[in-house]
Amino acid sequence: MNITRKIIKAHLVSGEMKAGSEIGIKIDQTLTQDSTGTMAYLQFESMGIDKVKTELSVAYIDHNTLQSGFENADDHAYIQSTAYAYQSRATAFAIRCISSGFRAPAKLL
Repeated sequence: MNITRKIIKAHLVSGEMKAGSEIGIKIDQTLTQDSTGTMAYLQFESMGIDKVKTELSVAYIDHNTLQSGFENADDHAYIQSTAYAYQSRATAFAIRCISSGFRAPAKLL
């Protein structure tokens, strides 16, 4: 059994590990970034998801760092407020990056 199959087997929640079959798996970690993360968070809110359900969720602020207009700053403020609202362990990463103004790299949890 290769490493991919071992990981899937360890995280299998429903279904059978059979080619072409639909399965359900437990997700340990998620990663979003500022270009697409804002849209993902808006979608989660519209679906009524009230809490991060992974052990680790990280939001990187690394794509839209040039402030040529107000839109990037608004997105970053939204990601920060979402991080506080959902209180995942690693969303503090996004909070620290935004709060520090990117002066120093944040220590990953």
